[in-house]
Amino acid sequence: MVVRFRDYSKRLSDFEEEILVRCPQCNRSAKILTVNSEQSNPSSIKRIICQHCSYTKKQPKDGQRKAVLLLWQNNSKAERNSSYEILDHFFGLPLWLQTSCCGQVLWAYNEAHLNFLESYVQSRLRERLPDDTLGWHNGSLASRLPRWIKLTQHREKVLQKIQQLKQRL
Repeated sequence: MVVRFRDYSKRLSDFEEEILVRCPQCNRSAKILTVNSEQSNPSSIKRIICQHCSYTKKQPKDGQRKAVLLLWQNNSKAERNSSYEILDHFFGLPLWLQTSCCGQVLWAYNEAHLNFLESYVQSRLRERLPDDTLGWHNGSLASRLPRWIKLTQHREKVLQKIQQLKQRL
């Protein structure tokens, strides 16, 4: 049986509605959720909520640029050194779902993101489909995955690490 993966142009941002991070107060799993603004402006904001210690914090208006810079710097180092942690880009907190794998850092925002990665890695046939509005493009998450995740020789190790991350849920 051929396991098939079809790329429907999912983007990383499609998994940002809920991001699992390490709580800065108790070091357990916390969630970053998207909350609609109560003002007339329909923009959404992020809020971190820990169900273990009741820690909660709303995304600061000026903090996003600092957090994005931290994320970029930290994730750039993580590509070269697996001892670095991947940070979320809203609060700059370590992602809950991350582990060292094949000399790199394997990470995911949440269970849906893990399932996407698992589906991609275990597939023997990977198909790209054109976007209805844009046609062929290179912006989907599947097209942006790092080469080490795509390699056949790493398939079993990556799938094993994905299962370990799923146990943390």
